[in-house]
Amino acid sequence: MNNKYYIFSDESGSWANPQDKFYIRSWVKVKEDDYLKLVGLWGKMKYPKPTHNSLLKNSNNIVGELNKIESKYFFTFTKLDEFYKRKFNVRNVIMENVSAALLQLEDKLKSYMKTEIPKKTKDAVNYVLFLNIYESYHIENALRELCDSGEDYEVYFDKPQFTENDYIEIFNKLTEKSKVKAKPVISKKSSNNGEGLGISYADGLALLSIKIIQENANDEIIEFLKKNILLKSIAGNIGVMGFNKIFYPISRSYGDDNLRLEETNLINNMIQKLQ
Repeated sequence: MNNKYYIFSDESGSWANPQDKFYIRSWVKVKEDDYLKLVGLWGKMKYPKPTHNSLLKNSNNIVGELNKIESKYFFTFTKLDEFYKRKFNVRNVIMENVSAALLQLEDKLKSYMKTEIPKKTKDAVNYVLFLNIYESYHIENALRELCDSGEDYEVYFDKPQFTENDYIEIFNKLTEKSKVKAKPVISKKSSNNGEGLGISYADGLALLSIKIIQENANDEIIEFLKKNILLKSIAGNIGVMGFNKIFYPISRSYGDDNLRLEETNLINNMIQKLQ
């Protein structure tokens, strides 16, 4: 009989918000039996959920209880200006065609349409591109590093920044490709049926880990991650345990040489903090 695992994932940073510099997704892998023990313990002892605040405070020694369970961690992240500055021919062609169509219809359009139509069109194109390319690689990298084809998995996501049907379709295509037996479940941090504990933990870790790449993590956050999380993390692709950058190293085809320098500085700073 195959072992069964749960994987919990949540994100921090909004891929569609121009003010956000990074988008990170945390992944927490735990055996089903171990996780059910945690759910029972939390219900019996009335422990607080493992949010970023309660983890740092170690409220009621919840970090100690979580450390008793064999878990694996992984963090996948995207530097968002790389996505927006990357030269996607399909995005350029669509926007050029929209501009040309608006010129032809100019006398028939109301003034607000001239700005709203291009904006809505660009938002829709970016949605499709980010989901099918960047978010797809977040999922694919996690499945590759955390999952074995001989095991069974349920992968729980807090409500993603995409429609549920679109997200599940992408996930199922990736599991079919990798031959991993994994069922996707869209859940909520507020859930009280057992799923909420794992999703809350993934959310707390996402909020703490994004501060590392944003370069605003204090010593308390750094020490928490180094002591409790990174030693149990899957090796990433940038020389730092646990952290995996989507599309690393950056290609010149993105169209902005400054991005390569920014990436080098980012990685060097992370290595300095976490090693």
